[in-house]
Amino acid sequence: MQKLRTPHFWQAIYLATLALFLACLFGGVLGVATISCRLSFDARCDEFLARQRAFVQRLSEDVPAVAENRPAALDSLYVYHAMQARGDGMRVSIRLDGRDCFSNLPLDAASLPELSTLEPGQRSWQVREVEGRHLIFATTCMSGTMEGYVITACADMEDFFADWRQTSLLFTLLCVAVSILFAAGLYAVLRRMNRPLQSLTETARQVAAGDYTARTPVADTRRDELGELGRTLNHMTARVQDQLAQLAAEADGKQALVDDLSHEMRTPLTAIGGYAQTIRLADLRGEELMQAAESIEFESRRLLNLSEQLLRLSVLNHEEPEFRDVPVGMLMRRVLNAVGPKAAARGVALEGFPLPESITAPVSCQPDLMESLLVNLCDNGVKACAPGGRVVLRYEQTGSRAAFVVQDNGRGMDAETLARIGRPFYRADKARSRAEGGAGLGVSICYAIAKAHGAELTYTSKPGQGTTATLRLAPHLLQSRNTSETAL
Repeated sequence: MQKLRTPHFWQAIYLATLALFLACLFGGVLGVATISCRLSFDARCDEFLARQRAFVQRLSEDVPAVAENRPAALDSLYVYHAMQARGDGMRVSIRLDGRDCFSNLPLDAASLPELSTLEPGQRSWQVREVEGRHLIFATTCMSGTMEGYVITACADMEDFFADWRQTSLLFTLLCVAVSILFAAGLYAVLRRMNRPLQSLTETARQVAAGDYTARTPVADTRRDELGELGRTLNHMTARVQDQLAQLAAEADGKQALVDDLSHEMRTPLTAIGGYAQTIRLADLRGEELMQAAESIEFESRRLLNLSEQLLRLSVLNHEEPEFRDVPVGMLMRRVLNAVGPKAAARGVALEGFPLPESITAPVSCQPDLMESLLVNLCDNGVKACAPGGRVVLRYEQTGSRAAFVVQDNGRGMDAETLARIGRPFYRADKARSRAEGGAGLGVSICYAIAKAHGAELTYTSKPGQGTTATLRLAPHLLQSRNTSETAL
């Protein structure tokens, strides 16, 4: 058995509106027609009863006088008044003590049961259908000088009922025509109004199928609630598309990180395994054994350093640092003291401007992380310089803007290196970094520390002209969080 298809929303609205309209239209027309018919019918009956009353009045004035003076002329009087009533469109019946004195009614008096039930002075009237025609009858039971007389009058009302049937048919045809026009117009209007909903539905269907580039034109063509819904749908789809692109980029980044980590771990693990196998299989002694042990120790430290830096990077990406106020001069002094020995060993000049002792303004930060960031920047600058080179750490502040700047006159970097410098495990000079035990995570950690502080880390460099690293502090880092200075 085939399942019935559920109508669309606009079709349900169409049927409900059409049904309500038809009910109101036909109910209203029927009510108006019924009231109009009743008023016309009552007016027609009142007019007939007035003529019947006038007839009875004339008869009651003439019959007593003629009955007293010329009884033999009563039949002629009845005929005379009946002819006058016929001129008024009425037929009459005159009965005296149950005997017909005159009658030109279209039916026998026995068909009028009210003649025997009326009391003197009462009148009764009703409409009957006689031989397919509607007639109105009015009977008056006389009293006083006319007591004993029962006078009945009737008139043809078929023309009224024929007019009513014709009017009813005309109203019916008019209602049908109006209903057809309304149904057609309503269908066209609702079908047109449903197009934006169809567009929204189709766009939602495409998005549900995975096409996040789908957009509905309703957002651009309408300024009503449907247009607002279309704009919201487009905005939501764009957001979903951006989020998916971001998730895809993060997934690619994580996969690249895993690939790079695997590559980084392969070299020390291979070296450790190779030296361990050599020690096990070969009879190493003296200097050869010591050299193998030192190589194993060096590669082990590289693995330990790699794991520590990865753990630190993970912590920075998932935990909020605890900020404290730190004097800028104290922070710079600690950085210069930490990197100074290495710079001196390489023959590189390390300077701080202005002098750390002259800077008393505090900066709000996580002291260990901020010191580590600046130490890393200065250390990279020292590594980039040849003997006789120069690295400068300076602090700049103008109003609510401040920055730490590390500038060196070393070998510099090209555009490709600058574009990839923050990527984990990326090294500008792979041979030098590995020889020094570096894992290529230092700059990535610097970026993570800057991001955790809401700061911005940027690099500018040209090959052979040195590099400038600028850490721009957010305004909230310059707002004191407590009144006392916090020592590092």
